[in-house]
Amino acid sequence: MKVRINKFLTLCGLGSRRKVEELILSGEIKLNGKTVKDLSTIVDGETDVVKYNGEILKTINVSYYLMLNKPKGYITTLSDEKGRAVVMDLIPEKFKRSGVVPIGRLDKDTEGLLLLTNDGKLAHKLTGPSFKVKKEYLVQLDKPLEESHRLIIEKGYFVHQIKTKTKPAMVSITEKSRLFVKVIIIEGKKRQIRYSFKNLGYNVLKLKRTGYGPISLGRLNKGDHRILKTSEVKILKNAISES
Repeated sequence: MKVRINKFLTLCGLGSRRKVEELILSGEIKLNGKTVKDLSTIVDGETDVVKYNGEILKTINVSYYLMLNKPKGYITTLSDEKGRAVVMDLIPEKFKRSGVVPIGRLDKDTEGLLLLTNDGKLAHKLTGPSFKVKKEYLVQLDKPLEESHRLIIEKGYFVHQIKTKTKPAMVSITEKSRLFVKVIIIEGKKRQIRYSFKNLGYNVLKLKRTGYGPISLGRLNKGDHRILKTSEVKILKNAISES
């Protein structure tokens, strides 16, 4: 396994990306007996010897799969230079040390289901466009959704903010006022759902992701996390292999 040294140190449980980069730049890390301060240095986990405080570092081989009910106001990054709240603030240090990272992103104003893992292969497949993983959202609009507009979004249309035509989606009305809508998409362009409605004259008052592939948010409280059950991990992996 060849990775950048900061990623390697994270996988060894030394902390967040920012923390391990501080260790590197301060000269506390040795690679094959020599102090290394270059963040772009590549480490071969099978042949190179990396030490911190005189101890040889080994990557953590336990895979973790987490679900987080992301609150509004948090950004989906590992850290933020502006000091804003990030989703990793809601995750115990144990998981951060093991290299757990978010799968995909939810924008700052979107809440709901966010999956996290240190299983790089699974994360790649879940976010890769070729695997067409379904994402389910509940949308609250500022005015009733017209049927003609529902059909436009369902069929897919060109959204100029993301400079592409959206793929077909499932759009269903959840109650009589037509203010609440369930949307299922198989792609994840930046702010795609918000822009899709905005271009048709609607403001999205609330956006919440409730499903990712076969995994549902359920009754997990806002801001809380839990480890996925073994059965949930299995059906998640099966869903990817069958797509």
